Amino acid sequence: MKKTVISVLLAALAVACGKPSVEWIEGPAGENGKAQHTLIVNNVPAGGRIWYQELYDNYQITGGPVQEIKHFQGTSRYFDIPEGGSFTITYLGRPLPRHSWAPEGFVLQVKGKADEPLPVKYSFLDRKGSPIDSSLFAATYEPKPTDIIPRIMQTDGGLDDTECFTCAGWYRIAFDSEGVPSIESVDEDGAFYAQVTLNKLPKGLKDCVIRDQPYLQYRGFMLDVVRDFRTKEEVMKVLDIMASYKLNLLHFHLGDDEAWCLEIPELPDLTAYSGHHELPDWDLQEPNALKPTANGRIGNTTFYTEEEYKEILRYAWERRIRVVPEFDAPGHSRSSIKAMQAYERRTGDDSFRLQDPADTSHYWSAQDFTDNVLDPDLPGVYRFYSVVFDEVIRMHEEAGVPLLGIHIGGDEVPEGCWTGRNRKHMKDKFTRGILRLAHERHLKLAGWQEIVENIEPGTLEHLKKHLLFVNAWSTQGENIDLPARLANAGIPVLLSNVQHAYVDLAYSDDPHEIGLNWGGYVDERKSFALPIDDYPGLNRPDNIVGAEALLWSENIRSFDDVTYQMLPKALGVWERAWRIPGQPQDETAFQKDFNQFYSIIKKKEMPLWDAEGLNYKKR
Repeated sequence: MKKTVISVLLAALAVACGKPSVEWIEGPAGENGKAQHTLIVNNVPAGGRIWYQELYDNYQITGGPVQEIKHFQGTSRYFDIPEGGSFTITYLGRPLPRHSWAPEGFVLQVKGKADEPLPVKYSFLDRKGSPIDSSLFAATYEPKPTDIIPRIMQTDGGLDDTECFTCAGWYRIAFDSEGVPSIESVDEDGAFYAQVTLNKLPKGLKDCVIRDQPYLQYRGFMLDVVRDFRTKEEVMKVLDIMASYKLNLLHFHLGDDEAWCLEIPELPDLTAYSGHHELPDWDLQEPNALKPTANGRIGNTTFYTEEEYKEILRYAWERRIRVVPEFDAPGHSRSSIKAMQAYERRTGDDSFRLQDPADTSHYWSAQDFTDNVLDPDLPGVYRFYSVVFDEVIRMHEEAGVPLLGIHIGGDEVPEGCWTGRNRKHMKDKFTRGILRLAHERHLKLAGWQEIVENIEPGTLEHLKKHLLFVNAWSTQGENIDLPARLANAGIPVLLSNVQHAYVDLAYSDDPHEIGLNWGGYVDERKSFALPIDDYPGLNRPDNIVGAEALLWSENIRSFDDVTYQMLPKALGVWERAWRIPGQPQDETAFQKDFNQFYSIIKKKEMPLWDAEGLNYKKR
């Protein structure tokens, strides 16, 4: 959609001017289930190389001068230019699910010259997704004056009821006969939420009492800025959106395979090569830098300075939002591994070594990396994280903002790593090492569900004492009761169910939608159906401590994409996290409740988004 219009104009202009450019043409699927796609390269010099990002693998070249398209790491691909001028490559690949999955981020490299992003013209097949039943998104309910999102727990027509709740975040607004409001709250969070409610209510309310409080302790949003970076100002806009729905947790995904997005002054190599690849040998062979960002931007700053991070912290705290930074380990660690290799070459100091150069392990991660796992046997791993922990703690202290904890990841460690060593022992050793660092600093840890799996019982019991929460995310099929199993085991659970809360998944199979679909499709009805404490077998509901919507950024290319995937998709998760659950058990009752919820969104929230210029899903 957006990719098509902008790229066509840029590429057409480039061709007309005789400048290097690319055209990509989608082909139909054949009887063998493969589609023949076409890549046309215009006006390129001989002896160069073209890099690009591709969500697919497994293709076969059928025509053209290029004999091989090589996979580098992650979604990165490249081919060498066999001759100057223009040429065409045809290849067999999987059919394209959505336009956003087309190859992108084309970058031309020529020895001795600066890397050059290439404009792309896209030609897509004319096809449609599955029809959507518009009656499911009917907005026939007429909102009352006190109907806002998240919906208020209780409203009364008189002032004689003075019942007071004591839950964190509780507040009470009483409008007298003249419409003058008075506010009571149990804490600063409650006072802030009362003001948010007042800002959303119409003028002229009289003789009315509102009592409200959050049901879950943590109500959050996970923002991945690693795969596609968001500026400080854009993060602040996200925080504004979060505050308007009374969220109190930003799960800030700052460290992963592709980049490390927070300045650590004691380890400058972590961000020295972020977002560009100025290489003496011109061929993008690391370890001198990381690959270009997925959208092909070159030379852009893709990390927050410590001062920018502290600004974000203060901005969030003014809105009663706690920031929990995440640095994923021991998998998903390629950026830190490569940075510390650069540090060792620069200084000769191997005390921060994160990966043994003699390791002969062969593995393939979920995101197609082959060298992204830390070595728990190396003391450098714990020295590295001691510096990271201390620096993050210092930044929060200097910002005057509490640090709830640090998210250490723990997910998707690929099979095949740590060859010749016991996998369970290695994971246990890493967990105990990180726990020692946390214990010394009185620091809470968070992680993905894998962090509590396949470790020794004693280690697990020690970990529980330091856990802020665990993201229960892989909750499909046999794992549908995972939140109950974790909670019953005494583990604090942050609901992150992929089929309800992963808002990076596409709204539908419409080819114009952005997003992935490995976990299905997620829309505002799916998020509204998130179970909170009605999992079969759940006997420790007190350990369901929160819920969050999550936005991974593999398919995000702009702030408009961020808000489009958030709004209104994420609102179902945030509604369920705020209100005392009483989710209807049959489809008719569910649809009636959703109709009320969606009517409020459509008639009250969407006009506000329009006024603020926010991009969102319209139906």
